[in-house]
Amino acid sequence: MVELSNDDIKCIAEFESITGAAVKDCLITDKAVAFIVAEGQLGKAIGKKGANITRVRQRFARQVLIFEDSSDMQQFIRNLFGQIPIKSINVHEKLDSSTVFVTVDEKDRGSAIGRNGDRIKLARALLQRRFGCDLRLVSR
Repeated sequence: MVELSNDDIKCIAEFESITGAAVKDCLITDKAVAFIVAEGQLGKAIGKKGANITRVRQRFARQVLIFEDSSDMQQFIRNLFGQIPIKSINVHEKLDSSTVFVTVDEKDRGSAIGRNGDRIKLARALLQRRFGCDLRLVSR
């Protein structure tokens, strides 16, 4: 279970009041705020024609990312990468840790990493918080 700070709790409350979507987790970085919403609530969080996400972005004055939660780790990873096609997801377990290797096509590698590595750093942090696994990106 992840402990939330007061700032996290305030952001979650603000997001839920604007969108009406249930938030499972929130991660605040220097450049963005990422929300994990309950399964089936991504559409509600975005709103009709993106109205809710627009209001949330104006309220937080920074990039806002929304991902749908899943109890299945592979589906959660697919949700983190959104429209980027994932070739395979392999989990390697050691005695005290797990590493997930996500394989993407070489042409999608830049999108998966994101500008200055922001997308992959965020995905790593969220996967670590949710499932306690490390994430490695492989391209072929």
